[in-house]
Amino acid sequence: MAILHRRRLAGNNSEQPVVDGGYMASASDLMIGLLFVFIILVVVLALEQQRQAAEIKESKLKNGKFVPPIVGVTESIGKRIKSQVPTIEVHPATGVLTLPEDMLFSTGKSELNPQGVEALKKIADQLAVVLPCYVSSPKKECADNPGKHEIDTIFVEGHTDSQPLARPNYDNFNLSFDRARAVYSLLLDGNQAEALLSFHNANSQPLFSMSGYADKRWAPGASSGFDAKNRRVDLRIVLTYKKPPDEDLSSVALPAKP
Repeated sequence: MAILHRRRLAGNNSEQPVVDGGYMASASDLMIGLLFVFIILVVVLALEQQRQAAEIKESKLKNGKFVPPIVGVTESIGKRIKSQVPTIEVHPATGVLTLPEDMLFSTGKSELNPQGVEALKKIADQLAVVLPCYVSSPKKECADNPGKHEIDTIFVEGHTDSQPLARPNYDNFNLSFDRARAVYSLLLDGNQAEALLSFHNANSQPLFSMSGYADKRWAPGASSGFDAKNRRVDLRIVLTYKKPPDEDLSSVALPAKP
């Protein structure tokens, strides 16, 4: 409260009231404002923790086990693509969508066959629709992604079996990478090229990359390196890491392997 006192003016017997304590009033207002901002920040942080906790609870299975985010993301994307390309295989626990060799290539070749070209065009169309829900930019809110999970990268991975190639200076590593590059190029050079090239992760990096593994990573369920299942191209989804809220996740459980 400002304090009033009276000051006698020179040459005048009248007294003039003078306001004291204006500085104190300003400092008090500033402190109140800072306290108000602090309270708002605390409320925002509390709401964010509640949102993340709700995320965790929504993603629990009936037996109470926690479902990793990659499972839901892969299932959502895989379901959309599989509606148009039924022959793809969806592996939610590992974040992998598998395109079998016979859908894309002739044996021992890296040139896409007409069936493979048409399949990849359909896949590109679906990715252009669904990925904005899962990328940092350009991003949109989607009911299929309540946890607001983001994809860091999608690897286009080429794989072969262990059968040697009868070509000089060209082995299964060359073949696996050339197949990955053929799929990568079709996806990013086709009708949806502009959309797919515009997708970036949280570090403003392009979403798609490619790699070749020859016969070094067997397919799920393969009995040996020569198993035909190994001949494939995988789209491997990798999520951006997001620290979960402080909660006991000791009961984390992955779905059983197919």
